[in-house]
Amino acid sequence: MTPLSLLEGYRCVRHDEHISYGNFGDSVPPFGLAFSSGNSFNILAVANEEGIVRFYNTESRKYPLLKAWLAHENAVFDIAWMPGEAQLVTAAGDQMARLWDVKSGELLGSFKGHLCSLKSVAFAPEEKAVFSTGARDGNIMVWDMRCSKKDGFYRQVNQISGAHNKAETNPPSKTKKRRGGMRGMAPSVDSQQSVTVVLFRDQHTLISSGAVDGLIKMWDLRKNYTAHRHDPVPLQTYPYPGSCTRTRLGYSGLALDSSRANVMCNCTDDSIYMFNVCGIKTTPVAVFSGHQNSSFYVKSSVSPDDQFLASGSSDNHTYIWKISNPELPPMTLQGHSEEVTSVAWCPTDFTKIASCSDDHTVRIWRLHRENDEVQSSLGEANLIGRARPKILPSKWPSIPAETTPAKPQRRVSLGGIASPQPAACAPSGAALPLSSSTTTPNCSQDSKTAAVRHRTPPTIKQWLSPSSRSSEQVGSPAHRVLSQSPQSSASSTPPTERRAKRRLETGDGSSSNCEGTEQCDCVTELSPAAKRSRTLSGVCCPAQESPAQTDCHTEDNNAASSRQTDKENCSPRGVNWLSVMSQKLRKGQRSPRSPKGARSPSAAKKQESKTPASPVSIKLTAMKKISMYFTKRPLD
Repeated sequence: MTPLSLLEGYRCVRHDEHISYGNFGDSVPPFGLAFSSGNSFNILAVANEEGIVRFYNTESRKYPLLKAWLAHENAVFDIAWMPGEAQLVTAAGDQMARLWDVKSGELLGSFKGHLCSLKSVAFAPEEKAVFSTGARDGNIMVWDMRCSKKDGFYRQVNQISGAHNKAETNPPSKTKKRRGGMRGMAPSVDSQQSVTVVLFRDQHTLISSGAVDGLIKMWDLRKNYTAHRHDPVPLQTYPYPGSCTRTRLGYSGLALDSSRANVMCNCTDDSIYMFNVCGIKTTPVAVFSGHQNSSFYVKSSVSPDDQFLASGSSDNHTYIWKISNPELPPMTLQGHSEEVTSVAWCPTDFTKIASCSDDHTVRIWRLHRENDEVQSSLGEANLIGRARPKILPSKWPSIPAETTPAKPQRRVSLGGIASPQPAACAPSGAALPLSSSTTTPNCSQDSKTAAVRHRTPPTIKQWLSPSSRSSEQVGSPAHRVLSQSPQSSASSTPPTERRAKRRLETGDGSSSNCEGTEQCDCVTELSPAAKRSRTLSGVCCPAQESPAQTDCHTEDNNAASSRQTDKENCSPRGVNWLSVMSQKLRKGQRSPRSPKGARSPSAAKKQESKTPASPVSIKLTAMKKISMYFTKRPLD
């Protein structure tokens, strides 16, 4: 059995879940928790947001809560047990630290000197009288309870000012500097940077971390930093080793192993870096990843045998890694519903882990064997949390990246351009053709059959090929075809012809009834009114039009103005009629000038012999000056 598979036996049952209550009986989030370091290692202390400290006996099932009292009038962010004693120091948001006797609940002393909220507190190893605090004012203070009080408060014996200040790219103005340096006033956030964690390595060495500078610093406390208030020089600095490009990176937790040679640093880039503080190497010896860290309340803890590292996470789980092999996937303790902040491993019992979360609960996780009697008596109803292995991203199944669903393309019929697929049976007067997949219950069976037959739209190459143009009958513009009735569209004209009619193009040979210019007295001269309305002034006689032309005008043949609409789109021949007209005009100019409106018989014979018969007859008229087409306005 591998070590990580052994961790799968961690469970949390209902009686090991404790709700954190406030002063008025409502639940509040717990911030800090720690197991006792004295003779009673099973005692767990928990501090919450409203300043209440509670003590639980983790070995008692019926009466786990031992004591509780209000330690501060503000939130308690961290707690530390005095080594080997039943005494506790609390660091709170009221800018003070307090020493308590756990058995009696008596206040033994208050420590005042910080100008902002205290974020961390730690005792020196095997030293009962010395501890250190770090605060949001950017200062680290060392306290000694053997010194006398002043005005009822203990005062710091050493202070590291601006321990983790980050150089400002835009230095504040002189006015802001004077305002921040006034006595009795808290320093501004811009000029001072928060100290998040302090931790003693030994009696004379202190390790600290900041909120924004991304550095781990180690200080020699035998040096008096109080006289050097500006730019204190640490004994060793461990720069940020990650690849995150954020300008402000910090650490939320520090934890030492039992040898006090390796420090685990919870970074806000979702990684935990392990540094060896015994040598001169400043790069991490191991990196643990897989969890999420989006706040400065996530902390970690090392197992009593130094084999595993447990940490909180912003994804509501507790993570456990194998320290000797950080590349292995971590084990997760799943059960909390909000961010898991502090995690504490019992210093004398490997099978017990405590965690607190923003879901206002504290949970005790216990390691159960498969053949354990307690495991069989738990039951699924009382089980509220269990261990599950974390799946590495490389072992996840390949899932295609999520993309925004494509919107269906809308078919728009632009004036005169044929739609890709004609409607099988468009309603009378429709402005746009219906989709080929849309059917109407009232449509005839022939219309449905035609729609299925012509479901595949022709390509652009087929539309523009001359062969398809010559074989199709040319009709009227698109809006006339769409205004036909369903019966005429389905029966008289095939869909291919209807598509041709909706195109803005010319066709060949559709007017075979006009055999000569003498038989049809059609006027084809471009009059000024016709030029303004972009229409021709006349067409061939309606009685002599071909069926294709008649189909273009059957609905509007009673109105002369309707017959003259968009005639340039319904030219009877595919040749360039403008070039033919200019050629005939040039020929007419070479012959002797005839009276206005008359035409030479010889010229007409030559035209009939040299040019093919055309349904468009050209009537030569006298050339007019362009100024005659404009109205002369009197000058003012």
